[in-house]
Amino acid sequence: MGLTPEVVSMLREVTPMAMAQLVPWQRSLLAISDRDDLRAFLLGLQISLPGSPPLLLARMSRDIPTRTPILAIDLGWPGRWLDLYRRRSWHEVDPVILAGAGRPIVWSDELAPQDGDSRRLRDFKSACKRAGMMHGLTYIADRDECRVIISMIGEAVEREAYTRQMLALLLPSLANVAARVLARDARMAKFTDREREVFDLLVWEGLTQKQVAKRLDISLSTVKIYLKNMRKLHGVKTLCQLAYRVAAVDGS
Repeated sequence: MGLTPEVVSMLREVTPMAMAQLVPWQRSLLAISDRDDLRAFLLGLQISLPGSPPLLLARMSRDIPTRTPILAIDLGWPGRWLDLYRRRSWHEVDPVILAGAGRPIVWSDELAPQDGDSRRLRDFKSACKRAGMMHGLTYIADRDECRVIISMIGEAVEREAYTRQMLALLLPSLANVAARVLARDARMAKFTDREREVFDLLVWEGLTQKQVAKRLDISLSTVKIYLKNMRKLHGVKTLCQLAYRVAAVDGS
């Protein structure tokens, strides 16, 4: 996995220490293949940051009418705040979420009161202040059909220059990996539990259809029906095409 354009553009401003720390993190990203790996990586990142800040990974549709954030991984985010955020649909006015993709977004810069703020936006910023949600860092990446959001709470991630540099380099690549993993999960979610079992045995364990039927104690014709339904769902004709469409790491 190569460095993204965002990373390349930052290299001239980065200290050698930040670059040195980036290398093992980039290597760890290469090993991520599923949601469990992604969660383990985020836990490691969280522990390494000053104060072990609460961290959240979410995804949004790039289709504006359905842009409600979908929580993917939550590492210590305040539950009451998440509930309030959802109930008030604050993603519609949150200046952090609405900020441009491809750069680290400092919360305190976006949440400072402005003369032109609407009443709803003023209410949101006041709620942020009451809940202690005024300081943090967010990175947003637009990838294929979804928008990936990586956020962490705390003044340290805003103000410590070294931490900011390291995150500015790491988060674009992390967003790429997260987008691939979440997209694959979304494609798998279209299957029923039994279809997922059949898919896993055929693709990941390499069993034949007869072996799958024996393993699951179902008829061969039932396996064929499940496979036919999965192929139809994803608009492909063969098992190889289905495996590529659903399980490809690159999300193609």
